Amino acid sequence: MLVDVNSNKIQNYVTLFLIFLFGCFLRFFQLGEKSLWTDELVVIANAVNLVDIEAFFTHAQSDDLPKFYSLIFKFWLRLGDSEFAMRGLSALFGCMTILVTYSLTRLFFDTKISLTAAFLTAISPFLLIYDREIRMYSLFAMFSLISSYLFIQAFRENKKSWWILYAVINILNMYTHYYAVLILGVQWLFFLIRIRQGQVILKAWITANAAIALSFVFRMPALIQDVAYHAPWALPRERFPFIFAKNVVEFFYVFFSFSAGQTILPWNPAAILVCLAVFACVGVALRKGIDYSDDALYLILLIIVPIIVGNIFRISMPRYFLFAAPVFFILIARGLWLIPQKTNIAAAVIISLIWGYGLVNYYQNKQFHIMAHVDPWREAAHFLKEKVQKDEELVIVGIGVIPLGHYYGETLPAFSEDQVIEKAKEVDEKGIKKVWLVYTYQEEYENWRQAQRLLSTNYSVIDGEKWMHDPDSHIKKKFFRRNFSPYRIVAELYERKGL
Repeated sequence: MLVDVNSNKIQNYVTLFLIFLFGCFLRFFQLGEKSLWTDELVVIANAVNLVDIEAFFTHAQSDDLPKFYSLIFKFWLRLGDSEFAMRGLSALFGCMTILVTYSLTRLFFDTKISLTAAFLTAISPFLLIYDREIRMYSLFAMFSLISSYLFIQAFRENKKSWWILYAVINILNMYTHYYAVLILGVQWLFFLIRIRQGQVILKAWITANAAIALSFVFRMPALIQDVAYHAPWALPRERFPFIFAKNVVEFFYVFFSFSAGQTILPWNPAAILVCLAVFACVGVALRKGIDYSDDALYLILLIIVPIIVGNIFRISMPRYFLFAAPVFFILIARGLWLIPQKTNIAAAVIISLIWGYGLVNYYQNKQFHIMAHVDPWREAAHFLKEKVQKDEELVIVGIGVIPLGHYYGETLPAFSEDQVIEKAKEVDEKGIKKVWLVYTYQEEYENWRQAQRLLSTNYSVIDGEKWMHDPDSHIKKKFFRRNFSPYRIVAELYERKGL
């Protein structure tokens, strides 16, 4: 399927370089504007706690993932500890993923499709979120795509150098995210489907995979502890509580996130329009553009199989499948070049404009599906730092106490579930003159409201501030059938009546 081999290479490389630069701009622009959130602070803590080799291989209660990213990040911290500097590592990996996507696409399709796939990867509002936070996702995506590139090259050419690189990258990937095993599983599945061609590489294939498996023996005790500690299948599934076919909905939500990003809400007409354009392109690519007896079958398996398996095991958040998004973009690119010219121009304009709209929403903190990414902890902490007096009680509801304490500069008291209600009763019984009640976490919304009601009997609100208004809270209330706070963070100062 390779064509266009003798095209103007200089022009193609210049185009790729410009796409790369634009992707870099999107990932580094205002990189330090948003406050650090809880998951980012967990990675920072992991990096600080990596004091010896034992810490690298052992289980940590704060995080249930391997620590290769944290190890790299530990050295990266020497460049600076500002939000911009710390997030730069993930942004760098996100930029490199653009080039890897191009290289992977060239194994299957021509230059114009490869450049289109690289461009879609560069401007994806979905990728942008996770390429700009201090987490392992962008590294995991980059390693997974490199693994796929090396696998196809080794499968075709059976060179020792390819197999060595393949083993090394997959070892690093396994120490980056446990879902790397899904990448290996897809490669095993493809190998079994193509067993006749695979007989030539059987010895090298088994050797490489044995090396990967043996290298992970050191992490196995921690893996067992991670699974036992977090046990995701034992946790209630609450993201789509009123829908019976939750697995089906979450499966398609992953592809919705790939198609529209996570800064355009599902009920926005723009999301529907871009999904129609994207799925039309993918449908054409699957119907006309893929020879299922060819190596391109691997791309289909890489998109579908991990998401199905992840959904079965109830770990189906779209960010866990970040590596599949650029592969999905390859199919979009293929479809764009197969549909009639006038139609493909319309589809390209729709995708570009609405993804651009999603990017604008990202920078303006609008329509985030996961609003933890945009909570203004820095501003809230500075407000409390200026306002809270030594004789005033401080009661903080929810896990937002972690990023709030980071910016506040000290460990803050946190209360959850019934604790905050009991604390409100204690404050009232002791007749404490002034108390700050700070709400920081959606899951504690009802408990916070109950604490408010308890205090309102003998206390009056005399000061306070609210941050991050959510204009869609009423829609979410109907959609998820539970109350949503109109604000992400609320701080209120209560004074005892009659003072």
